[in-house]
Amino acid sequence: MSLSNAFLLGDSPVARWLVENSPVAIPFLDYWAWQGIDGQSLTCPRGTELTPAAVKSDCTEVTEALPTVSQTTFGLLDFIARYALFGADLDRVQFPTQLDAALYAIAKRQVLYAYAQWIVNTATGLVTLCDASRIVDMAAGALTLDCLDDAYERVVAGTGRPTLIMSSKKGLRTYRSLCRAAGFKPEREPWTWYYPDKRRMGPGSVDSFNGTPWLVNDFINKSGLDGEYIYFMVTGDDRGRGPTRGVTGILPRQQMGNPFNKRVVQGIFDPNAGGPGSPGMLPGIDVWVSMPASVAVGSQGALSIIRNFTTVADCGG
Repeated sequence: MSLSNAFLLGDSPVARWLVENSPVAIPFLDYWAWQGIDGQSLTCPRGTELTPAAVKSDCTEVTEALPTVSQTTFGLLDFIARYALFGADLDRVQFPTQLDAALYAIAKRQVLYAYAQWIVNTATGLVTLCDASRIVDMAAGALTLDCLDDAYERVVAGTGRPTLIMSSKKGLRTYRSLCRAAGFKPEREPWTWYYPDKRRMGPGSVDSFNGTPWLVNDFINKSGLDGEYIYFMVTGDDRGRGPTRGVTGILPRQQMGNPFNKRVVQGIFDPNAGGPGSPGMLPGIDVWVSMPASVAVGSQGALSIIRNFTTVADCGG
């Protein structure tokens, strides 16, 4: 098992779960919209901008004006974590099920991290699904409230306004700094947060812009090499025929209540179990935890992005 001193997690009732010292902030997932699908993919038919119907007061001909129709398919991917429990690890622990439960909790968190990271990957994520006309590129310039307004208004699906804004913490700090420089407080909206001391959800508030909640995904530009992005989205999909098909996560329909799969195999394969270059099996169990999921953007009018802007500087210390 790769986790150093993992047996310590199983011996004490108060140490059953590993505590992350440096968790990555992904509170946007609490607000993320999911929909269940049948099969391995979701196909969305799309049409180009519609031409308004004719207005007539006589019997002249009405010209047919139909949109160009296309289809876009969003396929499921597997987000997978693995852990192994060797026989020696199990022998040291009085209650092996506690150790397995602790590692299972870690694996689920890793899977959610993988999903949060993938949807903002600049090579595979939401930016690749965004219509080019709805991307505001600041070309390393300063972020402005006017440009935020511009990107916000490029979302036209649903009721014509985003329902979620997502950025890194640094992107959010830059927005707050703009507000303070302009002489007013950043907007806040009523919100519900989890309070550890009460072990339940409770009232609070959250950052917002134009009345839309602004939540963090700190996998955005986590490497510092991709540039900052702010995503404006209509989340949710009512499967309607109009412009109400927004941005959602997709899962197999039968897994909407529990998205995680756990597969346990007896024996742990080791390519050098019998010596260098001699593969074999070691005593213990191999465990894979997976989540079949992806993201779908029904109407491209449901997503806009502002990117490549200068952020506030980090403070020292």
